Amino acid sequence: MIEVKLKLEKSRGMWCARGFDAFGEVIRSSLKLPDTAAEREAYRELGLFEAKVVANGGHKLGGARSSVLTCDDFIELYLERGVSQGDLIKVKTVGSYWGRIPVTQVDESAMLEWERLMISRGLKGSTIKRYGTALKAIINYGCKSKKLPPINLPTIGMDSEARVLNIPNADRDNIMSCMLRDEFWFFTALAYTGARPKELINVRRKDVDLEEQRITLRSYKGKNGMVMSRTLPYSSAVSDVINELLGMFDIGRDDYLFRMLDGTPWADFKDSTKAMSYRLYRAAKSAGYECGVESGITLYAFRHTFGTNAGNSGEVNPFTLSSYMGHKNIQTTKDNYFHGGVEDADMLVKGLG
Repeated sequence: MIEVKLKLEKSRGMWCARGFDAFGEVIRSSLKLPDTAAEREAYRELGLFEAKVVANGGHKLGGARSSVLTCDDFIELYLERGVSQGDLIKVKTVGSYWGRIPVTQVDESAMLEWERLMISRGLKGSTIKRYGTALKAIINYGCKSKKLPPINLPTIGMDSEARVLNIPNADRDNIMSCMLRDEFWFFTALAYTGARPKELINVRRKDVDLEEQRITLRSYKGKNGMVMSRTLPYSSAVSDVINELLGMFDIGRDDYLFRMLDGTPWADFKDSTKAMSYRLYRAAKSAGYECGVESGITLYAFRHTFGTNAGNSGEVNPFTLSSYMGHKNIQTTKDNYFHGGVEDADMLVKGLG
């Protein structure tokens, strides 16, 4: 994972970010927020600034590029030997994440963080495994070509969802209580629907039935953009969030539902998808630090916790839970979540929400 270490400080009447980019270059930049603003608001701006640095490949904004050997250098070597069209697509995908990251930062923890990010975007285990295999091939070839010691990397993608940690319910609720309001809206829906983060981001007003308390989630699969959808009941906690959003913003039928405090939909995040995912991940991590929960916090952990609670409740059978979670294979549900017995999705939501 690209690691950016920044801290808050006050300087000349402004909140500032200070620290280092992923290449060890010093960062000191104003967040354009007066130091009279609340510290929580400053942390929010720090998260947005960090997201921009991450989207820039870990380089400080406007800074000169480092001469450190990066994954892009290894990718260039790998492509020079010639690859098939199928491999080229995988290499480009790998490069979009790892390209500017120093080779010295490619290790097991970084690989597993990448895996968690891909899980949060709804990628299948088999797809994640293919990308992981491509990265390992690139690194192995680069190390051999440069006569460097080999880098041992784990295999990712198989049983990847099982590796996502659960968040104890009390910790989950504490984390959300420490969030800013727009973060609270999003993570409440995430925690009490079991949706994939990207599915929630893409929810529009027309996907919500207020009378029946139903929400339609859509996943876009494959190159042709095939749409897979499912309609789920939602709990009173989610109902409160939806009503608050509709009362605060003018949201038309075709408009995105979940928004930031300034009214901008999460789906319209100005930076890359990677930066948006990092922004949400950083919000959860920051809230976790604030309330003393410092491990196991990922976007996907909220979904995984919902599924585990449902499986342990004894109030839902594996077929219902599999359909509710949007799993193609019921074995995924059984292996990761299910320990119990009733079949109705409304009962599931009533019991958990």
